[in-house]
Amino acid sequence: MGKVNFDSDVCALTDTGLVRTHNEDANRFCPTVNGDLFVVCDGMGGHAGGAHASNLAVESICRYISGQKSSNPGQCIAAALEYANTRVYDEACRRPALKGMGTTACVALVCDGKMWYAHVGDSRIYYYNNKSKTLYRLTKDHSVVQALVDQGIITEAEAEHHPEKNKIRKSLGIKETVEPQLCRMPLIPAQGDVVLLCSDGLSGMIDEKDILEVLATAGNINHAAKTLVELAKSGGGNDNITVQLIRFSNADSENAVFEAVNRGVSLKGNSVAAGTRRKTVWPWVLITVSAIAILIAGMLLVNNDEKVIPPASVAMPSGPATVNNEAYKEELRKFNIPENAYTDDNDGNGRTFRFYKRPENNDGDLIVFPDNEYSTGHFDFRAGGGYDPYNGKNIKNFKRDGSPR
Repeated sequence: MGKVNFDSDVCALTDTGLVRTHNEDANRFCPTVNGDLFVVCDGMGGHAGGAHASNLAVESICRYISGQKSSNPGQCIAAALEYANTRVYDEACRRPALKGMGTTACVALVCDGKMWYAHVGDSRIYYYNNKSKTLYRLTKDHSVVQALVDQGIITEAEAEHHPEKNKIRKSLGIKETVEPQLCRMPLIPAQGDVVLLCSDGLSGMIDEKDILEVLATAGNINHAAKTLVELAKSGGGNDNITVQLIRFSNADSENAVFEAVNRGVSLKGNSVAAGTRRKTVWPWVLITVSAIAILIAGMLLVNNDEKVIPPASVAMPSGPATVNNEAYKEELRKFNIPENAYTDDNDGNGRTFRFYKRPENNDGDLIVFPDNEYSTGHFDFRAGGGYDPYNGKNIKNFKRDGSPR
């Protein structure tokens, strides 16, 4: 895949919204020596402080990544965020009137057919898979309510109305140091896929289902961005709204490879996280979610070709999946693996790995190693072994009891 076509496949819009009198968001996209860079920041700290923090952060990130060629794109954007944090923090310390200013940030860097990304705060990055018509979240908010949801204290629905909904736990410029959240693996997009970077003025005003409807039905990337902004305003427009869209119209991969933090929302009927609600609904796309629809959604996931890589840190139960093991089923749901996928813990070429197979889909298999390396291709452990075209290595074939065939 060549560079992103900034003329036809990229659009960035920012809007003050309907309540705020000034815009504290900032964004920029540009080609750099390290790839095509996209940045969205949402400032805080009052009219002067918030706007100054977000603009300083954007300028710092772009300067750092444009400065010198790096051999590691992921480390480059993480270091750029740390550099931006230092500059915003130092500026606030130097100028008492700006004390307490800070900003969120989400960054994407597209290079050699892959997209690395990182974030701090609650500005988000979404990924729309054109093949499955599914929208995924790539980032998890550094917020008070997200921490409560992760701990199981509140539900996603309760988080929507929580009094501390807008409180974030991490931002640039508030403390002397910051630890950005860097992607565990880069996104490898497929033809027609779209990435959305946005401030919470968008994600906090409209439902993910509505975002999906726009990205799936809008033929023009500029029209899609404008529609998203208008929907956020019709949903209340309580905050500044910033949207960046990147369409991959010349991707080399047929099937995307990525890591998501949610199960995704799909036009096929893929289920939304339990308890979520619609805030702004297009009249002609209103869908009544029922138990039957959710059941059908789970069945449709079987034919989904994209691969969602489970993080290596997750404790995965051993042995094949069984319909009676609820804990294991929840683990599969978390990472978009069908419940009727089967697994084997094997030692391939001297390395332990976990094997996932999507039934009746020979091109949808997945190998995950403990060090988070992965392979995709056709692996059939029931039929005499398989071959891995992704890495070009033969994978040893083992029985379920671990003994060689």
